[in-house]
Amino acid sequence: MADAPPSDDQSGGRSDSGFVARLSRWAHGLGAYVALPALIGLIGVDVFLRYVLRAPLPWGNEVGSLLLLVALLASLPYCTHSGGHVRMDLFYARYDARARRRADAVSALCGLVLAGVLAYASFAEVGRMVRLGSGAYLIDLPYWPFAALLGLSASILCLQFLVVIWRGLARNPEGRGG
Repeated sequence: MADAPPSDDQSGGRSDSGFVARLSRWAHGLGAYVALPALIGLIGVDVFLRYVLRAPLPWGNEVGSLLLLVALLASLPYCTHSGGHVRMDLFYARYDARARRRADAVSALCGLVLAGVLAYASFAEVGRMVRLGSGAYLIDLPYWPFAALLGLSASILCLQFLVVIWRGLARNPEGRGG
């Protein structure tokens, strides 16, 4: 089967026990097992209050948007670790293993630049948000913890992209001697 699509496993044969992989799984756990259930609960309560009791949560949409942001951004490093990003298989499927690693390294470099800018801008805004007291309009919820979490997630994503780049440029992607 010569035209079989490449494996989505970006781990390069390495175990998932590395420091960056653990950070990625931790962030994903925060998004998938904390923020997402909280979002589902909030939406459920808001729908019940809105349509049954005719008393919606005025701040429900704003808090829901922040929880969705956390769920999405906290899972990006793990998505990168597990090779879950969308890619154009029209060309990628025809590449040999070495060309795939190189293509992954180039795309990871682009992602690294974007994630680096996002991390820098997020951390730069935290101080301003604290100083100005920026927060949600309808509930006393400051924005700075979300900006800090965005910066942390983008920093972990940068580390994950560096791992992908290293594996793409290494002669031996499994990380063994040689």
